[in-house]
Amino acid sequence: MKTPSQIDQQNSNIKSQHHQLLDEESEKINKRIILEIDIDQNMCKKQTQIILNDIPIYFPRQPYEVQKIYMESVIKSLNKKQNALLESPTGTGKTLSLLCATLAWLTKNRKDQLNTEQPKNIKIIYSSRTHAQLKQVAMELKKTVYKPKISMLGSRDQYCIRGDFSMIKGNILNQSCHKSIKMNQCQFYRKDHLNKFAYNYSTLINSLEETRQFGQINRLCPYYFERERLDFADFILIPYNYLLEQDFQNIVDIENSVLIFDEAHNVQSAAEEGSSFFITHNNIIEAEKDLKKWIDELESVSVIQDQLKTKLNLVKILYNLKEYKSILITIKVFAQYLEKLKKRQEFQYKESDENYLIMNGRQIQFIIFENTQDKDNTFRLWSDNSQTNYAKGVNKNNFEKYLQHCSILIDIMNDLSSNQGNYFEYWYKFMRNVYNLIKIEIKREKQKLSLESLSNEFNQYSLAFILDQSNQLSIHMWCLDPSLAFQRLSKKGFHSMILTSGTLTPMTSWTCELKQAFDIQLVNEHIIDLDKQVRVFQHQSFDFSYNQRNNEEQIDKFGITLLKLCQIIPNGILVIFSSYTLMNKYKNVWTSNKLINQLNQIKQCFWEIKSSTDMLQVFEKYKEKAKSGAIMFAIHRGKVTEGIDFSDELCRAIFLVGVPYPAKLDKRLLEKMDYLDKLYNDPEFSNQQRIKSSEWYIQQAIRTTNQAMGRVIRHKNDYGIVFLCDRRFEEKDMKLGLSRWIQPAIQPWTNNNDLIKQTKEFFITNISNQERYRKEQIDQKPLEQIEVKKRRIQFQGLQNEDDYQKLRNVTQEKMSRYYETLTENQSTNIKSYDNNVYLPEKQYQLMINSNSQKEFDKQYQQSNDNLTQIQQISSKRCFNNDNEYQQKEKFEKKKLCMTLKNQK
Repeated sequence: MKTPSQIDQQNSNIKSQHHQLLDEESEKINKRIILEIDIDQNMCKKQTQIILNDIPIYFPRQPYEVQKIYMESVIKSLNKKQNALLESPTGTGKTLSLLCATLAWLTKNRKDQLNTEQPKNIKIIYSSRTHAQLKQVAMELKKTVYKPKISMLGSRDQYCIRGDFSMIKGNILNQSCHKSIKMNQCQFYRKDHLNKFAYNYSTLINSLEETRQFGQINRLCPYYFERERLDFADFILIPYNYLLEQDFQNIVDIENSVLIFDEAHNVQSAAEEGSSFFITHNNIIEAEKDLKKWIDELESVSVIQDQLKTKLNLVKILYNLKEYKSILITIKVFAQYLEKLKKRQEFQYKESDENYLIMNGRQIQFIIFENTQDKDNTFRLWSDNSQTNYAKGVNKNNFEKYLQHCSILIDIMNDLSSNQGNYFEYWYKFMRNVYNLIKIEIKREKQKLSLESLSNEFNQYSLAFILDQSNQLSIHMWCLDPSLAFQRLSKKGFHSMILTSGTLTPMTSWTCELKQAFDIQLVNEHIIDLDKQVRVFQHQSFDFSYNQRNNEEQIDKFGITLLKLCQIIPNGILVIFSSYTLMNKYKNVWTSNKLINQLNQIKQCFWEIKSSTDMLQVFEKYKEKAKSGAIMFAIHRGKVTEGIDFSDELCRAIFLVGVPYPAKLDKRLLEKMDYLDKLYNDPEFSNQQRIKSSEWYIQQAIRTTNQAMGRVIRHKNDYGIVFLCDRRFEEKDMKLGLSRWIQPAIQPWTNNNDLIKQTKEFFITNISNQERYRKEQIDQKPLEQIEVKKRRIQFQGLQNEDDYQKLRNVTQEKMSRYYETLTENQSTNIKSYDNNVYLPEKQYQLMINSNSQKEFDKQYQQSNDNLTQIQQISSKRCFNNDNEYQQKEKFEKKKLCMTLKNQK
């Protein structure tokens, strides 16, 4: 490792100015230095280079044709500065292809930039739905030759490593962090230390968890480390809510950047959610208490008062404590209005868990203007000559100054007050979001444009008052148009935008909903042999629609069919329902008739739960059991179908029970569909692409179905069966909307005897093919690992080569023998079905030789132990000649060790 003095020496010529986009204490760089993207020359020798559209691209292996087609589409989008919709099935290497293509293009762009007058470095902003998905992106990036300067952004909630802050989250944590830094009380925040590490480790590729570990080891704040790396990052990894939510859209400068939305099938709903906002009645009551405490401090602490006066003077506002007391009155009066609102007739009927009062979004401004007034001057705070007259109510004329008073007070008190003000900050943000819509309306008024038009952003919202079972009232502004978020992005002038996923079909709706032109579109083929690796069976009579969900005869019939098929389908099975309600109905019926007990005798049953933490534990247990046999019962749009990778033994079959249409009783859904119909029938928008609400409704079910079916094939050698357990999947619109790659595999499910025969033949064939694939993996994977080891020990030399090679050969032989035995056992289990199929239903049991299974597990463990020995020998070889090389190449060794540690 380099010493601190060496790091200081290396940093002596680095400019000290950095811009830090989230935190007020940082400065922006006015000029960017053009730096080329680093490339690992040693890795280049091991990888394949191809030329696409005059762009040389390094790829870890010879790319498949579908990967070349995909990369060509990416390059075309970047060259022409056009937006792209790129669908490529799961398992086609979409992420790796996207990374190699974009970074190869960026590498050439930086070289070309030296000879052009391009004013600003183009950077790549790579977003996905969650940090778990971004972790996979980081792993793929490590496989490439490209070493861009990188930053992975996250919140303090995710990055903070202070033990005493571990129990606080959100706004309270943000405020505590700011105060701690201002008072120089955080042991992990040292500005010069962060700057040095951020520069020296600018190309370090880390997941969120790895950055936390890096921070703990080096005693630095992971959150600010990534913010510092952001200053000169070429490649930025972020969850896409950072681009779509109003509160986060200024974190990253997107001007002239390439925006990538991976796993983009959720972008539309995320964009609507990102433009929506809400506040609860309880938040408003607590906001009043927060402000009251701050006013008491202002009256008693002169230092705080002086600071507030100074900051108000900067924006030419005279300090008057009465103004803050009048703001307090506006909050108090509005809270009283909400208490009265609970008594309205709409909230008196407890027909469901929640009661709704829904209005046009424009009404929120009039409700605020009317119900923030102390009409009778009860608190005697206003007079006709008062400057802002907030006690007379917030209105269009004083709204901006009202927000300035609130914002400045929040800034001062967060730094100086001993009292938290996060609820008052909630109130400020809610009012600010309302005013942003009012400003647009004021602008339309000046231009003499209709305020009733759907072009008025206010009319793209619905206002909903919701009273829950605990008698808590909340105010929601539901955004009904995802294009609002993308309009904000467009105004910032990005270079081009790529939306990619395995399930973008149907493609037509994206332009309609996002109001963005997508000149480049691709629906890619799969890399698998469809005839051999996939079967899709469409049931002809099952109907799990809302009216039939309580049909217990049908529930029993499906349960018996599942029981039969479980005996011939190896490993893990997913059974996916359209809702929690439907899943729980099945669980109760099958528990009552003891069918669950019979299923558990064959494969252990697991059920998806809503808690994220608990669900991870359930999944880990499922993984342990899947190889010997397990069933995961889950729901569409849940954690199983969206965020978890079920490759190989984890999923050999999927049963889709019911078509996953959104719940038609959902109030927000009804508002969305009503908005789409208004838009479709409005002559003002006749020249735009629009979509009917009925088409949109079907498309939601189609994308969800495609997403679930994608669980069955995760790579080119994977295989499995999809069972479509609802005749409605055969309806024309639904059938045409299913992913193009899987449509040729669909065949009718006419009777169970034929189905069982075809299922059995399918798995016998694929288990045999899987044996050959795993033998190839045994040959290839250790060799790939050896290449990595060689790069790691290139300065240390090689010893014990004969022992190393011998142990590798022994391991290959044992692993091959293990898989041969495993294959024979799986075939035996399938053949044993013939002896069971005509027995009474209660006697169905999988015939498993437990002694053989234990022997397989023993051999498998021995093989793993041998692999561990290989790694240990490799590690020893790294240090066998340590003393000799310390004398000969001391500086080179230290540099290498530091690099290897970072990579690890």
